[in-house]
Amino acid sequence: MTEMLVLNELDKRLLMELQYSFPLDPEPFKIVGQRLGISESDVISRVKALIDAGVIKRVGMYVSFRAKGMDSALVAASIHPANLEKFRKIALNIKEITHNYIRIHPKYNVWYVIKAESREKLTKWIDDLMEEVNAEDYVILYSERTVKLSVKYDVYRGVSYSEPNVPADAGTVSVPREVLTELSKPLPIAPRPFMEVARKVGMTEEELIDLIAKLRDKGAIRDYGATIVGESVGIKENGMMMISAEDCESTCNKLAELRETTHVVLRSSNKSWNYLCYAMLHARSKSTILEVASSIAEKLNVRGYMVLFSVENLKPGIVV
Repeated sequence: MTEMLVLNELDKRLLMELQYSFPLDPEPFKIVGQRLGISESDVISRVKALIDAGVIKRVGMYVSFRAKGMDSALVAASIHPANLEKFRKIALNIKEITHNYIRIHPKYNVWYVIKAESREKLTKWIDDLMEEVNAEDYVILYSERTVKLSVKYDVYRGVSYSEPNVPADAGTVSVPREVLTELSKPLPIAPRPFMEVARKVGMTEEELIDLIAKLRDKGAIRDYGATIVGESVGIKENGMMMISAEDCESTCNKLAELRETTHVVLRSSNKSWNYLCYAMLHARSKSTILEVASSIAEKLNVRGYMVLFSVENLKPGIVV
């Protein structure tokens, strides 16, 4: 687990600016410096230091897997402890597995997210992997719609806290795959970061910034700005809230409007499964997460919910 660092007030203000207000501009770090009353070079050096210290994962954006023509699923699996190490080693070498946690659940101990080019390939890949590690049982929870993805941590409140619902999840977009691949990478920490990316994809800086703005409006680009390591600012707990509701789509839409949620996904299942609306909550303590979940359940009048806390991250260091 990442050790919590002692951040000074300027560090905290910088982290908040980078997460919540990072400019879509040719010189974003210069603008951030003007807001904070420090030079562009000071901003850049501080950002690099916070990356080296493991506080900031990256500065950039998340490109929707749907924009790349892919499908995704959350898999809940019951894997015997004797086979967990084998599964962990296999999963570490599958780049399409982006989250992989042991969580507290009455039956399923492993919960991982995997992506593939089609639902057919996705299902076969999951089936083959579960057979290889002798999974006792598993449920495939396909992603039907990513209603919200905004992983922001309020370093003052000590909880995940983001803007209300972002644009609806876009389908495949008519942008070359190589451009989307470059946009998925961290931005260079340099005075003109978009210029370096634009040069790689054969565009002008202005064209690239305009494209990012359009893709963000469509929901093909989400979570623009800095992604920070929660543990480094004391936000060490995460809970996956699974909700059972009569109208899951409506419930997910309402969940996305709540600032404490980071991921909200509407799912379908390959088996009988009542919990099809999913949200992630993060905080300094499990008790805070449970309080937020209880408040959400009461506010949305849901018929049932569970909060699954993570026990171990089987694939640490992944940037979504």
